Formats: sequence, C-alpha cells, structure tokens
Amino acid sequence: MAERLERTFNWARVGGAALIFFLGPFFPNIGTAYLVGLGVFVLGYAAVVYGMMQSKPGSFERLTRIMFVLDIGIVSSAMLVFSSDPSWTTWVIGSLIIIAGGFRFGTAGAFTAAAAISLAYVAIAAYRSETFGLVAEPWRLAFHVSVFLLAAYLMSGLLRELEHLRAQREKFVRQAVEAAALRQADRIKSEFLAAMSHDFRSPLTVVRGAVELLLGERPGTLTSAQRELAESAERNIRRLEDFTAQLLEMARLEEGQIALDKEEIDAIALVRDVVADHAVLAKQKRQWISLDVDPDPPRVVADRSKMQQALANLIVNAIRYAPHGTPILVAAHRKGDALRIEVRDHGPGIATEDRQRIFDKFFRGQNADGTPGSGLGLAIARSLVTLHGGTLEYEENPGGGSAFVTLLPLAS
Repeated sequence: MAERLERTFNWARVGGAALIFFLGPFFPNIGTAYLVGLGVFVLGYAAVVYGMMQSKPGSFERLTRIMFVLDIGIVSSAMLVFSSDPSWTTWVIGSLIIIAGGFRFGTAGAFTAAAAISLAYVAIAAYRSETFGLVAEPWRLAFHVSVFLLAAYLMSGLLRELEHLRAQREKFVRQAVEAAALRQADRIKSEFLAAMSHDFRSPLTVVRGAVELLLGERPGTLTSAQRELAESAERNIRRLEDFTAQLLEMARLEEGQIALDKEEIDAIALVRDVVADHAVLAKQKRQWISLDVDPDPPRVVADRSKMQQALANLIVNAIRYAPHGTPILVAAHRKGDALRIEVRDHGPGIATEDRQRIFDKFFRGQNADGTPGSGLGLAIARSLVTLHGGTLEYEENPGGGSAFVTLLPLAS
C-alpha cells in the first residue's frame, strides 16, 4: 500500500511540474529562469524517486521520510518563487502536503506538514512585505494558518474513520472465513458421526446376538460368574447401541435429514404415554414420577414419535441425575397459545457457568459427577422441539435441581 501511495504522489509531482511550465508564465513579476529551474528540479526529483522505487530499496520507510521532507521543501520553494506575484495564491498547495503527510504517517504526518507549511507561509509573507512591499494583514495570516491546522485535524479524523472501516472489514472477512471453516468442519464431523454410528451397528448387533445366546445357555449351562459377566456385557452393549443411535440421530438432525410426519394429536395423552413408559426405570431408583396436566386436553400438531423421543430424553435425564427416593414432576398446561411442558427434578442442578452450554453436543456439566451419559440427549431434544416450532430452555428449580421447559404451539 505504501508503494502505491508513493507512486501516486510521484505522479502528482509530475503534474506539479507541468503546472509550473504551462501556467507559471501567466503569473506576473516572475522570472523565466526561476520557473524553468523549479520545473526542471521537480521533474528531476520525480525521475530520481521513480528510479529508486524501481530498484526496490531495502528501507522503504526511510526513503518515504526523506521524500516527505523534500516535498515540504519543494512546496515551500514554490511558494517563495511565486511570492513576487501580488495575488500570491500558491499557498493553497500546502493542503496537498498535509493530505500526503496524513496518508504517509497518519495524524503525526498531517500535523507535522501543517506546522511546516504554516511556518513557511508566515516567513515568506514577512519576506514579501520586506522585499516587495506586499503587506499581509495579521488577521489574514492567522486565518490561513488556522485553515492549515483545520485541514490536518480533518485529515486525522478521516484517517481514523478509514482505519475503523478497515478494521471492520478485516473482522468481517475473518469471521466469514472462520464461519466457512466451522461449517465445513461441522459438515465433516456430521458425516463422520453418521458413518461411524452406521458402521458400529452391524458388529454390535452380532455381539449382542452372541451374548443373548450365552444368556439363553444355548452353548451350555453358565456358572454364576459367567452369567454375571455375560449380563454385564449385555448392559454395556445396549449402552453402546443407544449411543450409536444417538450419534446417528444427531448427524441426521444436523444434515436436515429428519422429515416430520405431523398430525394433530392429544398432547396430554402423549405426555401420559411417555411417563408410563419410564415409570419402571424411575422405580428402579426408588423414584416416582408425578404428573400434573390440564383436565381439558390441548392439541398440538406434531410428529408423535419425534416428540415422544424429545420428552423421553428429558425424563431419562431427570431419572439419571436425580437422587434415589426423590420425585420427578412432569407438568403440561396451556400458556396462551402454547403448551408448556415441564420436567423438574431434585438433582444437583446445572452450574451457572454451564447453563449456556448444556444443549451443546457432547457437553457434560460440572455436576455430572461421573454419571454415565453421552452428552447428546438434551441436544437431540432441543433440535427435535425446534423442528416443531417450539422452544426448550433450562430453568432453575426453586426447590433445588433442574427444570427443563418446553413450549409447543397449539393447533389452530
């Protein structure tokens, strides 16, 4: 960028030399020798700068500083050469040096150029008064110096805005690149999870079949120790099957491959069915599920199996983390034009710093305390609820524990 600016400034020098040659003669009281000398010097200076830029100097910044000083000197010389003109309007070119100083060195460059040109202007005005008798009023000098300083101030403001815009553009480009990379990584991850879960299912089915044969004592009678090992293997195989099923479901949700078979259903009946299906699981931990529902069944438009899966994930989560011998509350009530379904437990709850991430895939909070789980249940539940146009959020249970609240739009 600095090289492009210097090339632009060099073309401006060539343009300045052309002005000296073609318009200089129209200014009265200026000798031809002065005009030709100044014009030739500016052209020669531009040629030297062009040659130095072509040779790619090692310290370009040092070269830029030297050219900046020389440019101020040339403009001051031009002002001096034309000072015998009674109108003497050449001081206006000082604004060009201020602009060049700003683009080269920022605010410091703009104000340095303004100060140098102001000093040159005042000194040359005093010289004109003494040599040619062309007196400059003090108020006029103050006005012109103030204009130079204002130009430097405006230039510094413009540079700040340009820097801000450039920073915003760089941030936007960086975020766009990062977002594209994240989308690509997420797509690859989803494809990997889908392939992995699919490849796991076949060998797991074979192993489960073999374990079931052992437990059925088809190969022969098992000792108590052998049966205990086989039952342990069966439990872990089923855990792996559940995990691979969740992986596949999550991958399908992320790829948008879940098609909902919606129908108008009795929401209370749906909740009752899910609670009944998990009553035995809760009883194994000496827990019980309390049901609190509206007597007048509200209806929702939903895919029955998918909503059952979402609510089942919430209830299983409550059973898994709630202590033995504690109740789990499942409530379903109308709230405006929506159905509010709550699943509340008296477990350890969610740490404050974890609440923004509990619906992230594979995330497990600080309070999990080694409780087995994949970290996918809540993510799948929220994705399924969102597909139905609803919301799933975490609320703190006033009595301690966790509360997950689902809102589903009611059928028209």
